[in-house]
Amino acid sequence: MSEGFVVRRARAEDREQIGELWQEMMEFHAACDPRFFQLRPEAREIWLRHFDESVGDGKHDILVAEAAGELVGLAMGREGEDPPVFSTPPHGFVVNFVVAEGWRRRGVGERLFEALLAEFEKRGLAEARLSVAALNPASNAFWRKMGFEAYSVSMRRWVEG
Repeated sequence: MSEGFVVRRARAEDREQIGELWQEMMEFHAACDPRFFQLRPEAREIWLRHFDESVGDGKHDILVAEAAGELVGLAMGREGEDPPVFSTPPHGFVVNFVVAEGWRRRGVGERLFEALLAEFEKRGLAEARLSVAALNPASNAFWRKMGFEAYSVSMRRWVEG
């Protein structure tokens, strides 16, 4: 076990620990942009139902980093398509990605992403895409380090009275 962790496929029995990682990710985002990342009280259970439906469905690749029986990272991806007016082939889309705070900057994120990229490659997907919160400088820096570049910008404006 190099670096003290292994990357493997998620299993149904990982549900609760994955829920904890997801919650940590959402709390991190809420701290970066509290106005946008406002969760409903039942958000975690809603997301866990999505996990239940996604694990082993053949459409999602869900990988975890595990250290001594504890999950310290999560990478979830799926195949995506552009609208039919474009001639672009299907692509891999990173849906959720988190490394537990105590495991950041220790190679977990890089290894998780490399493993997810390998899954995309097995599916014949030539490109990986994701959305990253603009007000999350740590994630933006990580994804640039992983070779991502902006190709579209989502914008918002609050409508106030």
